[in-house]
Amino acid sequence: MTSCGKVLAAGFNLHSQLKPGGAETLHHLTRIQTLHHVDFGKERVIACALWSATIINTGRLLIHRGISGTNPDHIHFDELIDTEGRPKRGVFFGDVSGVRGFLDDEAGDLYILQDGGNNDARFIKHAFPADAFISRAGQKIVGVAIAGNMQVCIALCNKNPGVFVFSNLDSLLQNPDPVESYPIHDLVKGLVASSTTFTTLGHQQARVETFGDPRYPALLGRTPSTQFPPSHPTVISALDGIKMAKIAAGTWLIAALSHEKDLYVWGHTLQQPVADDHSCFKGLLDTNGPEGTPEEVHLIDIADGQDIEDVAVGDDHLVVLTTAGELWGYGSNDCGQLGLGRDVKTTQGKWVKVYSPDPIEKIQGIAAGPLNTFVVVGCHARCEQTRSETPLAAIPPIS
Repeated sequence: MTSCGKVLAAGFNLHSQLKPGGAETLHHLTRIQTLHHVDFGKERVIACALWSATIINTGRLLIHRGISGTNPDHIHFDELIDTEGRPKRGVFFGDVSGVRGFLDDEAGDLYILQDGGNNDARFIKHAFPADAFISRAGQKIVGVAIAGNMQVCIALCNKNPGVFVFSNLDSLLQNPDPVESYPIHDLVKGLVASSTTFTTLGHQQARVETFGDPRYPALLGRTPSTQFPPSHPTVISALDGIKMAKIAAGTWLIAALSHEKDLYVWGHTLQQPVADDHSCFKGLLDTNGPEGTPEEVHLIDIADGQDIEDVAVGDDHLVVLTTAGELWGYGSNDCGQLGLGRDVKTTQGKWVKVYSPDPIEKIQGIAAGPLNTFVVVGCHARCEQTRSETPLAAIPPIS
């Protein structure tokens, strides 16, 4: 069933990744796209949200905004449209340079964004060399993520599930073998990356496993040991036995949402401080142990214990959608990423209600770029088409 709606966004807009030709910062949630005939149950409307680029899936079109690669005038998505004329289901991936590629969920093929000349670019299905590990494995790719340190992790669908790490995207595309390869406990349903680590969500057992660079163990949510070193995918003991529905990650924070609609987070609190020398996630991740204790995973309480429907994580902010249909935020608003206005720099260690939809509307999804927040809103009545880009009044922080 298709519906109409709109996409709201706030935050960093220097590269016009939110609103072309707009201000460098959108300090309030602002309508950036009107939606028509979207199946909110199937479409991932915010298909990609990166440092300098955004891809919006309208259900019939894929729209690129911002800068990717050499910043061509036109990016062609022809290869990513199915036989019914709709965008294929899959995952876009990229890095600080913008969008780099797309993973087709159904076929497991990688499409890489390539310069086509005449200031055009298009997605081309990648043909791995015959001696490449992926060609030899003969299995489709079911997950791909790029960490902040440029390492790339892929997951393959085979009888013995595993993850495979490459030093960068070019290494994945050109070299025959990964730098590291490890077995995991379950087929991968979700794969996300932080600055230096990767997190997987299992398909059947719905368990969370983490692995990566040992220099930031707090991003693992567990204490590495000789038996379970940081580079080996290992189940987070604090979450073992809790079935998870979704994982999300930013640079310094990782979140897991359970089937029971509880939210768990872990991460690193000692990143570059923001206004008033306040580490934006410090209050969220404070522990009772010694400073820097890496292993604690935190169960988050929002608005007197409201259940959580969805979560999205940016570089230094976090937004959640409650089952009451409200959007709440935590962390930095220094670049307007929470839509709280230009005078509010942080939520000062508190959860703040960011947005409540009108009675005829419903929030259908949320997403976060490094310095952005996106809200996908569906309408129960006919969409307004006269106000295409209207700022919304910010809800002030609660005391």
